[in-house]
Amino acid sequence: MNKKLNIKNTDLHTHSIYSDGVLLPKEVVKEAKKKGIENFSLTDHNSLGGIEEAINAGKILGVKVIPGIEIRAKEDEVLGYFIDYQNPAFKKEVKKLQDVYTKIVKFVIKEINKSGIKISYRDILKEYYPNTNLMEIHVIRYLNKIGYGEVRDLWKKHMVDIWKSPIYSEEISVADAIKLIIKHGGVPVLAHPWVEPSSKELLSDKNFEELVKGGLQGIEIDNGDRDERRDDGTLKKINFLAEKYNLVITSGSDFHGDKKSMELKIHQIGEHNCEDGVIEKLKLRKK
Repeated sequence: MNKKLNIKNTDLHTHSIYSDGVLLPKEVVKEAKKKGIENFSLTDHNSLGGIEEAINAGKILGVKVIPGIEIRAKEDEVLGYFIDYQNPAFKKEVKKLQDVYTKIVKFVIKEINKSGIKISYRDILKEYYPNTNLMEIHVIRYLNKIGYGEVRDLWKKHMVDIWKSPIYSEEISVADAIKLIIKHGGVPVLAHPWVEPSSKELLSDKNFEELVKGGLQGIEIDNGDRDERRDDGTLKKINFLAEKYNLVITSGSDFHGDKKSMELKIHQIGEHNCEDGVIEKLKLRKK
């Protein structure tokens, strides 16, 4: 009997401790298995560190793991699938991206210390080792751990203004992130283009056409959140652009496993899957 196709058993957006998730890669794959996921991609921010562990866990558990990454950029983020994650040249490029965030994290700590809170980069590094790509959220989680308040409140209090800092101009652009993914064998997909005003601007006809010319192959329509900016108009625009430019539409949980997400019941693994046929569609786009 032929296998039934187009089953929603595929999660193409997850995170582990190698970026801002809280579980080991093998633990994320284990959670995926529990939820009946057969095709899975670990897409840590600016990190390749957890892919090998995820693939090995997938072989044991019977989950097909697609090598992935999520590159943070100025305007939004770009997911990359089927990347050549073992390529030394790619690893060097990703290390450069990580170095930008090391600088940003140190800046965030410096700004927070101005409010009278005294923490150090060494504190954060020690707390989250062996994390290879520290991000702003790690600083906020650390403040929560040592008693300064709830994560959501701390983020609003400290990050809203910091986010506007010129230091973020050092991030890679979405266009360059697309090029980087293609350069190293990957298939680039625009992630959650509704989370910030800058990401929604990418959906304008002129901006989006430029991304397609640059090699964009897909666009994400669901990442498991309940953001009011992911409204009917935005979803219609995503579907319109995908059809116009023959792009692959993807979805995933954006799973992190953190306490905040669990309490809010957002980014739940297994609840925001896409069809297994999406994997083959993406694979055909690999250059």
